[in-house]
Amino acid sequence: MITRSAASAALTVSLLFGSAAAASAATPAEPDITGLSCGFDNRTPPPPVTLGNKGRTVLEARCLLTFWTGLQATEEEPKDVFGPDAESATRYFQGTRKLPETGVVDAATWTELRHS
Repeated sequence: MITRSAASAALTVSLLFGSAAAASAATPAEPDITGLSCGFDNRTPPPPVTLGNKGRTVLEARCLLTFWTGLQATEEEPKDVFGPDAESATRYFQGTRKLPETGVVDAATWTELRHS
């Protein structure tokens, strides 16, 4: 009965989400985060982000830095500003990925942030 129940669950998942979802439901796997993006700037790679920048590319960088480092927006440094907190989070992230700790979100840093 356990086998029948598992097969029934896999069939239900397959019907709802397609056969790829059924295969992943049967065997837990690492999440695929290749090409991770927050949807603010989908260029590959986006332009560099440096201290004082604002805009959609900064939103993208900060969103990914939040995912990887826990960076949070504050009243002093809102989410659309690349300020000292974001620069520090970038240096920390770069250090964990064995990149030069420049604090600039350059092409190599974008690649690591997007884990591609």
